[in-house]
Amino acid sequence: MIQRIQSIWFLLAGVAGMLTYKLPIWSGTLQDNSLKNFLGTENLLYFAANIATVLLAFVAIFMFKNRNLQKNLGWFGLLLSIALIGLEVYVVSDYESTLNLKQASWKFGALMPILMIIFFFLAIQGIRKDEKLIKSLERLR
Repeated sequence: MIQRIQSIWFLLAGVAGMLTYKLPIWSGTLQDNSLKNFLGTENLLYFAANIATVLLAFVAIFMFKNRNLQKNLGWFGLLLSIALIGLEVYVVSDYESTLNLKQASWKFGALMPILMIIFFFLAIQGIRKDEKLIKSLERLR
């Protein structure tokens, strides 16, 4: 059952989480025209929460024999992804208040937790479809 669609969604959620380490989340121009980027590795709490979410996604792939645990891991990953969005907003607002900025903007890396939420939700839906299929096959026996 490792080839089920939810495995692909969990894999994509993990990859989206790993991309936050390479893609800038936020960028600001300081008064001296230097550029300040916020990456996923600059804040320890954000880094730890993101690592936990990525590991959760990859572990959930191999929990295909225990669909209930896999679904619970999916829900927990979804909640952690929502927490990552809150941490992004908190850290960026802290940067904006402490730095003397001319201009600031969100970058593409800020969308990765949103993509993770979508992928975790789609994985949970795939697990639910599997459970419905198993129940219908048990009725036929």
